[in-house]
Amino acid sequence: MYLIYVFGALAITSGVFSQDTSNLQPEIRDLFVAVGSSVKIPCTDGEEKGVEWRFNSSVLVSSPVLSIQNTSLKDQGIYTCNQPNGDLIQTVSLHLGYPPSPLDVHCWSPSYPKRAICFWTLTPDPILPTHYIKWGEQDSEPTLINITAINALGSTTRIWPIIFQQIVKPDPPVNVSVSLISSHTPPTWPDPVKFLLKYKVKFHWGKPETARTLGPYESNKMVLSGQVAGRTYYIQISAKDSLDDGQSSEWSSLSNIYTLFYLFI
Repeated sequence: MYLIYVFGALAITSGVFSQDTSNLQPEIRDLFVAVGSSVKIPCTDGEEKGVEWRFNSSVLVSSPVLSIQNTSLKDQGIYTCNQPNGDLIQTVSLHLGYPPSPLDVHCWSPSYPKRAICFWTLTPDPILPTHYIKWGEQDSEPTLINITAINALGSTTRIWPIIFQQIVKPDPPVNVSVSLISSHTPPTWPDPVKFLLKYKVKFHWGKPETARTLGPYESNKMVLSGQVAGRTYYIQISAKDSLDDGQSSEWSSLSNIYTLFYLFI
């Protein structure tokens, strides 16, 4: 019988020991413990005399029970319980981390009204391997997104309601050209005729902090007048749903043009 005593957090063990034979070695047992907790690990049944615990091959203590207080990530590693003659009794691999924290979920729809994209973060990083179960209930209003994060120390679930009109966020415009400033609708936008976009133009010639923003414009073409000869202008374009639903896209990639003469248009 093998007992693990943990104070302040959940610990989970896995693995079994093979029979004590001259040909077989004990299997490594995985032990998962939350950072900051305290743990006591007995050597087999806790009654071995003269045994010693080693950490990464260095002797820690001569005792049938290994006690670690206020665990930290530096305590991760391989622990072995050995007889006085050095024979191996058992091996424990200690893994430290955190149970999943409440999920911080963000969603946006670059292809309104066809689909949404969601991502989520856990703070702090659980460190331990964590997997996710995701599903969405599309027949409800609002649409419900259910995400569960699970690792060896626990689980957390977040049900996130989304209203598509509120999370519209087009991808940045593409193929920006600057002889006459123009751009193409993002290829992920499903129907630019039925669901119109409007555009803002940001440009600068010196430091990016001096950039000016113009618009919004309902056309994907515009003329930028009054620019000074001998300068290189850098231009980016952002798109947004014409009804002001959701968010503006990120700015497009930089395009530039060198002016050979004054433009007065």
